[in-house]
Amino acid sequence: MLSAVKLGRVSTRVGGFVIPSPNPDDPNVFAAIDGSGVAEFSCVSYTGRDLDANALFARYVDSGAKIPDVEQLLSDFDDYLRQIKTFKVGNVLGLRSNGADRELYLTHQRPPDGSM
Repeated sequence: MLSAVKLGRVSTRVGGFVIPSPNPDDPNVFAAIDGSGVAEFSCVSYTGRDLDANALFARYVDSGAKIPDVEQLLSDFDDYLRQIKTFKVGNVLGLRSNGADRELYLTHQRPPDGSM
């Protein structure tokens, strides 16, 4: 899973797991799954268990989020989790949008100050 991270002086927030922002006005940022904010970058972290789209969906719904298209969101979560698995724990990632598709990309092998 990805955790929010702020580059420069690296800071993280406990429980700060993120998903690609569902807001079409902010396609290149991550949103906290609990709805508490956004992050430009995220860091791959080990959760100790396999996550699937349904688990992410349940956490997102528990945050009180309104879901206009359940099937599309589940598909997006599947793609997101598939992409995360191509990176290593500690990698810092960004998100870029190309039309309807969004892709994770590597920004740093690990946070710049080596805190991880």
